[in-house]
Amino acid sequence: MMQLSRVARIGGAVSTSLLAFSLFGCAGSASSGAASAKDGVTRRDTRIVHEDCDIKAGSAEKLDANGDGKPDVVLVKSGSREVCRAVDLNFDGHWDSWSYFDGGGQLRRRERDYDRDGRVEEINLYKGGALAEQHRATNLADKLDTWHFYSAGKLARTERDSDGDGVVDQWWEYKAEKCPLIHSDIDGDGRPDPGATVDYCKATGYVPPDRYGPKATKHTFEGPGAAPEELENKEQGEGGTAPAPAPEPKEDKK
Repeated sequence: MMQLSRVARIGGAVSTSLLAFSLFGCAGSASSGAASAKDGVTRRDTRIVHEDCDIKAGSAEKLDANGDGKPDVVLVKSGSREVCRAVDLNFDGHWDSWSYFDGGGQLRRRERDYDRDGRVEEINLYKGGALAEQHRATNLADKLDTWHFYSAGKLARTERDSDGDGVVDQWWEYKAEKCPLIHSDIDGDGRPDPGATVDYCKATGYVPPDRYGPKATKHTFEGPGAAPEELENKEQGEGGTAPAPAPEPKEDKK
């Protein structure tokens, strides 16, 4: 019995290690919020770091989109090339979106403030103009807690720090689009626990639609260019389509 019990414990440890490896993979990222992994525990930088965009520069181009005499879009350029821009999307006098462009004019980074408090809650990172990572602050704690990772324009996996200690304790695996498997760390050791996986769609009864109708066109001033322009309601991801946002977990571990 002792031998069988010992084998069972070893088997459980091995299965946990294999699960962690399959989820972490090459988890190291050179971007902001990058992970450091040791002994299967993933720690992430939870600081929200705003990248400077010198909208007060004398050469910055200020645009008034609604004719109220106040700038709603500010373009910062290096010569004739646009480097970054700030946009007040709702004309309330506060910057809601910051966009940054690489040397070829492609979008490389976008920061957004959703609750009008003047602080960034979301940072999107792009590679070759396609969305690659999305870092979010969802718990109103003024620090990052959710990291989405995209592949070929589709959400591939998500990491969450549900208790704000800087250690990832939830891993969302998207084997089926919009129906993640949620692996959790229940015992607080920083690794996914066997038997603590939830199939989101089975647990909630959610059935993803097979297709989506065309979205209405809206005005936005976040695209590169010398003047405000009308773009379709979509991110500048690969193929021009916006990857669907991941459903946020309803309950965090206690």
